[in-house]
Amino acid sequence: MKKAISVILLSVIICITSAALSGCLYMSYSQERQGPAMWIVEDKDGNRCYLFGTVHTAKNADMYPFADVIEDAYSYCKYIAVEYDVTAPEGSGDLKQFEYTDGTTVKDHLSSETYEAAVSAVRIYEGEYDGKYDKYVPAYWYSLIDSYNTINNGYSDEYGSDSYFINKAKNDGKDVFEIEGAAKQTEITLSLSDTVMDYFISQASKNRGSTGLDYYDAVYKEGSMDLLSYSVNSSKNAQYGSAALNVAMSEYYDIMFTQRNNALALAVKKCLADKDRVFFALSISRLVGEDGVVSVLQSSGYRVVRK
Repeated sequence: MKKAISVILLSVIICITSAALSGCLYMSYSQERQGPAMWIVEDKDGNRCYLFGTVHTAKNADMYPFADVIEDAYSYCKYIAVEYDVTAPEGSGDLKQFEYTDGTTVKDHLSSETYEAAVSAVRIYEGEYDGKYDKYVPAYWYSLIDSYNTINNGYSDEYGSDSYFINKAKNDGKDVFEIEGAAKQTEITLSLSDTVMDYFISQASKNRGSTGLDYYDAVYKEGSMDLLSYSVNSSKNAQYGSAALNVAMSEYYDIMFTQRNNALALAVKKCLADKDRVFFALSISRLVGEDGVVSVLQSSGYRVVRK
């Protein structure tokens, strides 16, 4: 059930990147080399750590190993820090966290149109549907449909760059520090409103092709952070189909971007203050944008340079 804990963090970017396919973009991230993005962060005393942007899924291992500047930065650091260890064994009680305990089912929390679309999507992959998932909250449904879509389009978390560095660190005997951990990410996921989840489930049920995944994969591998930054920024004040959804999505952005990114930036600041050499392998969507970790650190007076 680990997918249900983390999948929304990736999928929100897939939902909003379509807005960034055209238009004149403000170039705020220099790109001296192509490839996945990494930044050096230094404080006024010259203490240094690294921010590397990761993705959770990929089609194969063709981007490994990374450029020497990235692999050397990893080697230089004593340990790595991640949002949570995506390679850790799943606990037996994970699914229970996503079950309703108040006598309701998912039908009581989604519109009838979205529920029917979700059931239809499940039937495409499973054939029949006997109601076995009705006891689970919308986040579980979203995870289930998104997982099927991801796998059906040839992507796997086995090839994610977060998994790559976590496994590399464990093989090298380096400690892996979790900034949030699975429990915190579950808490965040379960705090999302039914209105937001209804919207995401509706979109995932309709859009089962690979366009969003392929676009995100290409942007990541090319290191086109201006495109990704633009799409993240555009989601902040995006207008949706109703006033209620506009409010809900604004709250979603605050929870998933503003609050979380500030917490991640605080972890970076602490490591610098402690003079620890840390390789931060964080979701690329957490790093870019006007509320991204890079911007938060820059506005706090840290020197942040892309390498």
